[in-house]
Formats: sequence, structure tokens, C-alpha cells
Amino acid sequence: MDVEIGDIANWLMGIARTLILAAGGGIGLIKVVKGKTDENPRDFNEGLIILGGAGALVAASFAVEAVFK
Repeated sequence: MDVEIGDIANWLMGIARTLILAAGGGIGLIKVVKGKTDENPRDFNEGLIILGGAGALVAASFAVEAVFK
């Protein structure tokens, strides 16, 4: 069974993306909803920033994965 570094990178980046989306997406959505219901623009904006940061990290993981191919 030949396992190349690209295959390992694919698995690890898939796991990392799942964790980033679960943690960042969950926290970000909670902050957005909490900020909207409490009419608190600070919490709402923090939630949007967290969602944007999680999206940027997922995009960066694709770039890192491309390096190992």
C-alpha cells in the first residue's frame, strides 16, 4: 500500500476544514443571531467577522493542500 504525502495532506486538510467550519461557523452564526435578536450591532459584527475569518482559513487550507500536490 503506497501512501503519498499528497494523500495524507488531502485527509488532514479535509479534517481541518471540517473543524474550522464547525467551530468558526457555529460560533459565528450564534454571535450573528444573538446580536440581531438583542439589537446589539457589536455582537452582530463580531459574528460576521468570525464567519469571514473561518471562510478565509478554509480558502487558505486549499492553498496549502495545493502545495503538497
